[in-house]
Amino acid sequence: MCVKVSPKSGCQKTSCGCGGHGQAAVPPDPRAILALKFDGTEMEEHQCQCGGKNCPRHYLAFTGLLLGGFLVLHLAINTLGLWPDVFQAAVNRNHALGPLLPALEIGLIFLPLTIHAALGLRTLGREKFRYGVAKHHHGSDLRQWLQRVTALIMLAFILFHVVTLHRWFGGRFDPHHAFSSAAQAVWQFWRDMPAGRMSNLWFAQFYLLGLLAAVYHLTNGVATGAEVLGWVRTPAARQRLGRACFIAAPALLLAGMVAWQALAVN
Repeated sequence: MCVKVSPKSGCQKTSCGCGGHGQAAVPPDPRAILALKFDGTEMEEHQCQCGGKNCPRHYLAFTGLLLGGFLVLHLAINTLGLWPDVFQAAVNRNHALGPLLPALEIGLIFLPLTIHAALGLRTLGREKFRYGVAKHHHGSDLRQWLQRVTALIMLAFILFHVVTLHRWFGGRFDPHHAFSSAAQAVWQFWRDMPAGRMSNLWFAQFYLLGLLAAVYHLTNGVATGAEVLGWVRTPAARQRLGRACFIAAPALLLAGMVAWQALAVN
C-alpha cells in the first residue's frame, strides 16, 4: 500500500529509501559507492530521486556520524588545555599507540572525511545554494540551507587546520610539546608577530568560525542523519532526538570556546 509521505519530496512510496519512513535503511556498502549516480536517473520509480538503497544520503549520514564522534572526542581533549600537564598526558596516551595511530587516523578519520566531502560536494554541485531544495526529506529548508553553508566553511577550515598542524604535512603541532605548539599554531600563525597583532587575530578568529560551523553541522547532521538511516521512525523519537541535539549544541560550542581560550598566548 502506497501513501503520500511528503508533499515536498513528491514520493508516493511508504519509504523513499532514505530511511525514517517505513522500512529501515540498508546498511551502507562501501563497494556500492562507485556505482552511485548523481544525475537524478538512479531509480525513476522514486519520484524523490533518492536513488533507493544506494542513496548518497546514506553514506553522508554514516560517515558524518563517524566524523561527529571524532569531533566530540577532539573537543573533549582540547578542553584539557586548561591544565597543560593533563593535556600533555592525554596526547602522550594517544601517541603511545605507535603504528596503530596512523591506521586509526586513516580508517576512522581521513577515509570517512574523503567520502563525506566527495559526496557532499557532488550533492552541493547539484543542489547549489538554492533555498528550499525539493529533494531533501528531513529538517526545515533553513536547516538544510545552513547545512550546506557550514559544510563549505568546515571544509575550508579542516584543510587549513590539517595542513598547518598535522605532522604528515609538516604541521606545527609537536606531540612532545603539545600545549605550547598548539597555542602557537592557533594564536601566532605569523611567527614573527605578537599574538595580539591583527594579522594573527584573523587566523585565531577563523578557528572560532570553524568551531561554530562544525557544531551546527554536527548537531543538525545527527538529527537528520539518524532519520536518513532509519534509526528514528516516529515523530516522538524525532522530537526527542531534536531536543537532545538542541541541548548538545551550546554544550559543544562552550567546550570548543573553552579550549580556544585555554590556548591563548599571553
